[in-house]
Amino acid sequence: MVESAATIDVSPEVGFEAVYRLEYPGLIAVAAALTGDREGAQDLVQDTMVKAFIRWDRVSQLDRPGAWCHHVLVNACRSRLRRRATEWRYVSRLRRSEPTTPEPSADTVAFWTVVRTLPSRPRAVVALYFGADLSSVQVAEVLGVPEGTVRSDLMVARRVVMNALGDGRGA
Repeated sequence: MVESAATIDVSPEVGFEAVYRLEYPGLIAVAAALTGDREGAQDLVQDTMVKAFIRWDRVSQLDRPGAWCHHVLVNACRSRLRRRATEWRYVSRLRRSEPTTPEPSADTVAFWTVVRTLPSRPRAVVALYFGADLSSVQVAEVLGVPEGTVRSDLMVARRVVMNALGDGRGA
């Protein structure tokens, strides 16, 4: 059985690297067990060991530096779990409050596929008119063109869409 610095005395001369090598596997196991996330566990352990390294002048004076590392890690895991729970509650509440819309019908997808083949201005006119539900006057204001141009673009777009979708009445 491998001894841990959490259970044995480590003299200050042993150094950070020795404690790191001795404790790392156990710290990973603890973090993975507490969080259920092996990759996240590695991040937590690395953060813990950085804290130990930064404070090594004080941590090395402790009877069991490994125990200090485990203590810090457990607190970090608790914090991570609290954050996850808070995020989950927020996302859950957000899902309930966000309006949802059904997927577009096949006809809608076909319509917009044809619209995307139009030249730039007529495509913008159709998008603003049908997508944003603006009037022809409002579309003209947005695009900075006369209202007659908007109506003309809508009529041309209607013909193109009707022909593309197989309804020859628009031609």
